[in-house]
Amino acid sequence: MTFGDRWDYTGKMPKSEAEKVFDAYVGAGGNFIDTANFYQAGQSEEWIGEFIETKNLREDLVIATKYSIPTKVGSVNLGGNSRKNMFSAVKSSLQRLRTTYIDILYVHFWDFATPPEEIMRGLNDLVSSGKIHYLGISDTPGWRVSQMNTMARERGWAEFVCYQGLYNVGTRDVEREIIPMCNELGMTYLSWGIVGQGKYTGRMKRGKGDTGGSRMGINMTDRDYDIAEMVEKIAKETGRSCPQVCTAWVVAQGNNIPIIGVKSMEQFEDNMKTLTLTLSEDQLKRLNTVSNFEIGFPLNFIGTNLETCFLNPPGGTIVPWTKK
Repeated sequence: MTFGDRWDYTGKMPKSEAEKVFDAYVGAGGNFIDTANFYQAGQSEEWIGEFIETKNLREDLVIATKYSIPTKVGSVNLGGNSRKNMFSAVKSSLQRLRTTYIDILYVHFWDFATPPEEIMRGLNDLVSSGKIHYLGISDTPGWRVSQMNTMARERGWAEFVCYQGLYNVGTRDVEREIIPMCNELGMTYLSWGIVGQGKYTGRMKRGKGDTGGSRMGINMTDRDYDIAEMVEKIAKETGRSCPQVCTAWVVAQGNNIPIIGVKSMEQFEDNMKTLTLTLSEDQLKRLNTVSNFEIGFPLNFIGTNLETCFLNPPGGTIVPWTKK
């Protein structure tokens, strides 16, 4: 999403810097690239397509992109998850990416309008045509993803193989339903916003606010400051940066691919050092404790697994109101 200079929202990145980051990533063995038709008003796909073509790297890379978000203001046809927008978006993405196929196509978000049958049939047609290899979905309720994958499986259609969503040490909502769903359905989870969209980078100081001049508005709660301070403490213990600690925490959760977004070679090089960082059990415990959250019903009643379910002997207790 940072590859481009059309957005003020995320900051602008010179094309020359983006190419340096791309080359360094591929040179280090990176082979998975995440983008979307909406990012930087299409420029992200354009630059990536140019880099891949000029360096003859298409077969070496896995390219994931997304559709759903309107690309033309005011047009009901060029937005949402309808079959019409789906096919139009894929056609445009293929042109911008300078390729004949996309490895993973994501439904970018649930639009509350398009019937699930229409989405899954359209996606399957794209897979059958060879324009798409695999399917992903992001920013969608877990029950809806389960419904659509079950529908696809029953009808012999292509299923979603991965889910992408907001996940970091301070935002753990997906641990309630979505990550368990992924584990049960054999889907990989991919995390975006892994440094809390700037909250846990070390820039946010209690009583001082943002000391780094972030372009994105950040609202910090007392809990956020507690988490940020723990991240910074562990960063000092390990001799690493706060973003590295945040990324290492995500990796430690298992079945999880962190999506990194950088605006410079300096940030990229710092992110890459996470590959040699493993947080200790004590450090993970402290991060989990300070970021503890309410799991909510029904998990706070029945438990989250076999061992914690009090209604399930012998792992639990006898139902207290049972009488002989």
